[in-house]
Amino acid sequence: MTPIDRIPYTAALPARFFSMTVASDENPAFISQLFEMEATRNELILYIGNPHIRLVGIFPNQSDEAFFGFWETTNDLALNQRAFSLLEADARQRNRRLLIGPLNFNTFHSYRLRLNEPSWNRFDREPVNPAYYPDLMHQLGFGIRSLFDSRMIRKKDIPIAYVAKQELLAGLRHIPFDFIPLNPDTWQQYEDELTELVHQVFSANPAYKPISKEQFQLLYNQQFAQKLCPYSSVLFRDKASGRLVAMSFCLPNYQSLTLPPGDTPNFVRDFPRLDKKVLLVKSVGVHPAFRNQGLMSYIGAYGMLRFQELYEEVIFCLMRADNFSRHFSDNLPYEAAQYALFEKNLVTE
Repeated sequence: MTPIDRIPYTAALPARFFSMTVASDENPAFISQLFEMEATRNELILYIGNPHIRLVGIFPNQSDEAFFGFWETTNDLALNQRAFSLLEADARQRNRRLLIGPLNFNTFHSYRLRLNEPSWNRFDREPVNPAYYPDLMHQLGFGIRSLFDSRMIRKKDIPIAYVAKQELLAGLRHIPFDFIPLNPDTWQQYEDELTELVHQVFSANPAYKPISKEQFQLLYNQQFAQKLCPYSSVLFRDKASGRLVAMSFCLPNYQSLTLPPGDTPNFVRDFPRLDKKVLLVKSVGVHPAFRNQGLMSYIGAYGMLRFQELYEEVIFCLMRADNFSRHFSDNLPYEAAQYALFEKNLVTE
């Protein structure tokens, strides 16, 4: 029987935290930095049964909820029952009523499980897990808290989209907003405003927590800007006030490229090397003060302006089931992948 060690996090992660047998593309240096930053507002407990299971209990300060993340496991129900029993006992001892996950601290980072395997295999930062993970969740007594999906519009159906969105495309030039294409230069120019816009756009999302600019820049930085498609990624600026009011981060699916470890994709260098060009519509949103003006649809229309000369297909990525952004593709043929965030009630157990 694999022993499971319960290890309160103090100043550093043990080396065996990164020695799981389950394939993972995580960056140890990045994860270590993240733990250091988050330890100031969360109590963290590691549950490690090398080489078969790894789990982290995340207990936010002054909350009645607990989270689990960084879950890597083999398909062993009994082993997971023992690990989650330790976690649930710690959660109850801290008077937590709900256990939610998988979520690696925040919705800025990896969270959710993929429920089915789509034809595209995977895209950048998509939750990808063995098929038994959702099954284990259900067997461990967890239910679905939130659903999400990604939708691929295939090459043969792209013309249908242009017919359906003709009126929207025609109206794009008349809206009272400036369009700022996103590239490494404009990212640097608007970085402070953009950081605040991202916070405003996503602050109402379930499980969102504000993060420091330092943590924001671990993921969203010049390297990230170099990955973006400069023809479809955009900021909308209100002409009257000069405020940034909407954003769209889009990038090609670089997954088919075999890049050296640690090498970040770069649009200028790598886009011509892609045999099949698929656009990923990743993070799209509108400032709360400017919603209900059709801006989500106009962001989609902006992305369509150069799409046909550059790309064959598009994937609208990781949309929450109740998010308005899903409506843009509602009336189009698509292939979907589903994802879920899970929860377990600890009060009635």
